[in-house]
Amino acid sequence: MGLQDELNLAKKEISKDSFDMSVGELSRIYERNEVIINPNYQRLFRWDESQKTRFIESLLLGIPIPPIFVFTDESGRWEVIDGLQRLSTIFEFSGVLKKDDGTCHPQFIPSGTRLLPSLDGMKWEKESEDDEKVIPLSIRLDFERSRLRVEILKKESDEKTKYELFERLNTGGSRLTDQEVRNCIMVMLNPELFEKLNKLSQYASFKEVTLQTEKSISEQKPLDLTLRFLAYRYS
Repeated sequence: MGLQDELNLAKKEISKDSFDMSVGELSRIYERNEVIINPNYQRLFRWDESQKTRFIESLLLGIPIPPIFVFTDESGRWEVIDGLQRLSTIFEFSGVLKKDDGTCHPQFIPSGTRLLPSLDGMKWEKESEDDEKVIPLSIRLDFERSRLRVEILKKESDEKTKYELFERLNTGGSRLTDQEVRNCIMVMLNPELFEKLNKLSQYASFKEVTLQTEKSISEQKPLDLTLRFLAYRYS
């Protein structure tokens, strides 16, 4: 088989589309459960407050944002492949980001920045009469009208394309460690297995002998060691 034949075969496995959507549109379809953000991903990868603030600032300033990648499942809903933290930050900022139980996280309150010092402590909307620092309506409307490119893998695409895309998006630079990529693919393939392995990595005796540090935990090293132990034990 020549290169052209290989290209033709590979392209047949990918059916895609793309849209420019406003932040408001994305928020509304998320609230209708038409966009899926796997809760396990939220636990695995969290931006700190400074990262969230910088992203909100970028949207407010109109700075171009990288595309969001989604996969269309059998029911027609979009599963987020890349762009989890961007979407989560948008939804948390506007107070619609959901917890596992369906209730919403508190609104994210950004800090002031060099360019937008007045952003410090501002809420999306009032939660009580005591809230004085609220984003003005005109700015909220501009924020909701900000547009993001959404790249869509259609459900006609080969299933393995989703995992291939995730791996390529997250191993081209220094964005995720190998174990972090493996963890996310494991969540996609078998979330129950991921939960079991994660519980094993939290056993007190295992934590004691592996000398887990805050840095190693943030890089998902305990789960990596758990997988290595099981592979050695049962090989």
